[in-house]
Amino acid sequence: MTPRAFPFLMYHNILPEGDPYTITKEMFMEQMALLDELDYFCIAVNEFAEWVKYQSKQSKKTVCLTFDDGYANNFKYCLPELEKYKFSATFYITTSLINSEFGFTEDQIRTLSDKGMEIGSHTVNHVFLSNLPDEKLYYEFEESRRQLEVIIQKPVTSLSLPGGRENKKIVEAAQKAGYETLCTSVYHTNNSDSNLFSLGRVPIKRKYTLEFFQKIVSLDPSVWKSMKFKQDMKFIIQRILGNKLYHSLYEMKYE
Repeated sequence: MTPRAFPFLMYHNILPEGDPYTITKEMFMEQMALLDELDYFCIAVNEFAEWVKYQSKQSKKTVCLTFDDGYANNFKYCLPELEKYKFSATFYITTSLINSEFGFTEDQIRTLSDKGMEIGSHTVNHVFLSNLPDEKLYYEFEESRRQLEVIIQKPVTSLSLPGGRENKKIVEAAQKAGYETLCTSVYHTNNSDSNLFSLGRVPIKRKYTLEFFQKIVSLDPSVWKSMKFKQDMKFIIQRILGNKLYHSLYEMKYE
């Protein structure tokens, strides 16, 4: 029997306007309300890892919620909705943003942790990891983990990759730094047979209607196939242009 698949959703900024990965608070509220209405069980990455480790049976429809970067607007707009529906989530934090104009404060990070949310690392500086020498790569993983553990006084075991793609060197550095799970930005679902150091996720974009969002979480085959094809084309362009040029062109388009 094929293992049950779970979608991992990836959120970023919650603002009135912004790049394609920025959604409004109204969109987020509608999406969380829909998940509750459809009786989805919403969990953090560490909960999924425990389920995989112990091969526990999960009868309810399940979605894993993740938030990248560590924007303060996630605390203001997302935490109340998560608490309202008793949802869990993982917040991946870029530690150089902590206490900045746009980032979480240390108190907000502690509050998220105290309220049952998982705190994970999104590195120190949000750099292209495949371009880094070994010692700098390890620094990004180890130092971000150390900083977060000082704040929450709990182990930090989950890592999300800026740019979203891993390779053997990145995985080995993450394991050396003490992580137990690694989230990518590759569009695929996860199940009990998944490699915990190659977890797929799908970003929730501004252009997605509520109907399209429902198709994503319900694992509509045609939607996932179409999204994966478009991402594969994007990855080909990234490989041709290189990370730096590709992302500079992206930022010019959406600045």
